[in-house]
Amino acid sequence: MTPETNPPESAPSILRRRWGLVAACSALMTISSGVWYAASVFFVALIREFGWSYASTASIFSLFLFLYGAWGILVGHLADRFGPRRVVLAGGIILSIALTASGSARALWHLCVTHGILSSLGLAATSYVPVSLVLTRQFREHRGLALGTASAGAGIGILIFVPLTQLFIDRWGWRAAFFALAAFTASVNLPVGFFALKETRLPPPEGGRPYPVPPPPGHTTRDAPEWTLTSAMRSREFWLVTATFVFLNSPTQLVLTHHVAHLIEMGQSRMLVAGIVGLLGLFSIPGKIGWGFLSDRWWPELIYVAGAGCVVAAILILVTIGPTSSVWSLYGYAVLMGFGYAVYPAMTPIISGRFFAGHKFGIILGTLNTFYQAGGAAALWLAGYAHDLTGSYRLPFLGSILSATLAVGCVWLAAPRRIPPQRVV
Repeated sequence: MTPETNPPESAPSILRRRWGLVAACSALMTISSGVWYAASVFFVALIREFGWSYASTASIFSLFLFLYGAWGILVGHLADRFGPRRVVLAGGIILSIALTASGSARALWHLCVTHGILSSLGLAATSYVPVSLVLTRQFREHRGLALGTASAGAGIGILIFVPLTQLFIDRWGWRAAFFALAAFTASVNLPVGFFALKETRLPPPEGGRPYPVPPPPGHTTRDAPEWTLTSAMRSREFWLVTATFVFLNSPTQLVLTHHVAHLIEMGQSRMLVAGIVGLLGLFSIPGKIGWGFLSDRWWPELIYVAGAGCVVAAILILVTIGPTSSVWSLYGYAVLMGFGYAVYPAMTPIISGRFFAGHKFGIILGTLNTFYQAGGAAALWLAGYAHDLTGSYRLPFLGSILSATLAVGCVWLAAPRRIPPQRVV
């Protein structure tokens, strides 16, 4: 049968394929978060192996985080031009090679190159930006639920890969753990990119233009110009959204990278702490799905208040944990941080899409990603430096509480509630 005579695909079939894309994107996020948050156990292992200072060791992961954000601009541009599938395939190859090279590193600068530069590029090409781009363009209704469900894969990655990485480190060393992550990455990212992301050429949600564009904030005309990176950066909303992301991402990245070292210093066993981090990932799964679901119904500002409140409560528990603390305090920290941390990966693409969706959304999202990951990178290094100066994490943890509070204020000033969800792609 020729293409001209093929019957149109039914709506239920298209819907199934779209949710298949959500599952594929969730798999990508599982691997990316596994690589990302295994940093907290690699951090301790590298200090024990080489005797580097906390600030020097943190610089590897700070560089990783900063460049992960910076690569987002390039990844967004390439995804807009060539499609997410090719970007994910290339990124999967780069990430696998980079992780293998990290397992062979002998010096600090080796890891800065292999993990800080190359792994960040591979991860940027296989995670947040292409995933957000695919799902923002494929979903009009239930977009928040779709993005939240995909981001829940990050919780699965934390649940599985942080304890698994610690197990590999304890039994075979940190080099073997890097090699194992490389193998897992290749076995998931490449098949997903090659097979599942063929579906990104699905028909538009409601016919007509594939990516309808919302009017800029404060405008109601249907003929409002489409967002470009330049017009977005000239808007007040862009910088308020950026500040929201920076002020919430900075404390979460700081805590999620340094909490293992802090808890071990407080006398907790390494495997117990790795299990607590896995539990945090477990509770982030319903958190991300739930925040995404609620974002289709609630004001986003309210979701940020709830999420930031959980982060603040979790940090307050974390700074009180000591050698004789009950295991229930560790569980309380894991539950609250799991739900609180889940706000930023779930809501970041939702808020970005609500303001700036369109044909240039990839590069705008990549630019936002650059700013807010730069904030996280700075916070991550400063926490290590503060520890070298004071001998504890108390000061950076308390500063994180202030940062999370500022994020709530910025999102209320940006006021995404003024853009009704039905006007979003």
